[in-house]
Amino acid sequence: MNNFFQHYVFFTLALMFCLPGILIWATRPELRRVIIRIIPLALPFACTEFLFYPSYWEPNFLFDLGNRIGFGIEDIIFVAGLASFTSTVYAFVLNRNYKSTEKTTLSACALRALGLFVFSALLFLGFIITGVSVIYATCIVMIAATSAMLLKRANLAAPALIGGCLSAATYFILCLAAEKLMPGLFKNIWHTDKFLNIFIVAVPLEEILYGFSAGLVGTVFYPYVFGRKFISRTARKDV
Repeated sequence: MNNFFQHYVFFTLALMFCLPGILIWATRPELRRVIIRIIPLALPFACTEFLFYPSYWEPNFLFDLGNRIGFGIEDIIFVAGLASFTSTVYAFVLNRNYKSTEKTTLSACALRALGLFVFSALLFLGFIITGVSVIYATCIVMIAATSAMLLKRANLAAPALIGGCLSAATYFILCLAAEKLMPGLFKNIWHTDKFLNIFIVAVPLEEILYGFSAGLVGTVFYPYVFGRKFISRTARKDV
């Protein structure tokens, strides 16, 4: 069994990244609606693995799906786990809930989300065409998407920054735990020599930047799209 998890390191890593979301789901029932709404919106990004594999890293995929269709079961699990905690870690750690700031319709929320996705896709495409490495392009696009939302919702700036830092810290701890369980993980699977090749302890800097960027956009996305603001957990809640 240990050989299985060490051979399929991405599958192991994906399962580990589900743990923070499971903890939040179990201990903060009022945040479950956020997770339920965010995961379906995030899952399409699981299909972008072909942009990272094998240029950024080369893990083994269950059923060799990475080579067959460009993404694997691991991507779906990883994206769901990442979305779960990046969207709720700020509210979880700082003991916050959500309250409506406006009356929103499903169509209005869908238009906001679609606008962000189109903006992000076009910006990302521009970076790829100009030769920017996919990992850096991804981080820049997430930061740009966050900035676009903050232009309309400046009150979310502090939560975004704190959420980004909390997500980066969570991401870093999970990566350290994975490196402890699977020594040499990042040096054997990641092509760090093609990038900055800078490690924080044993974790590539790019991974920490990715975790931070995901936390920025994840913290802001739900309140922006669904017209919510953060409030104290003891106040009247409206998730």
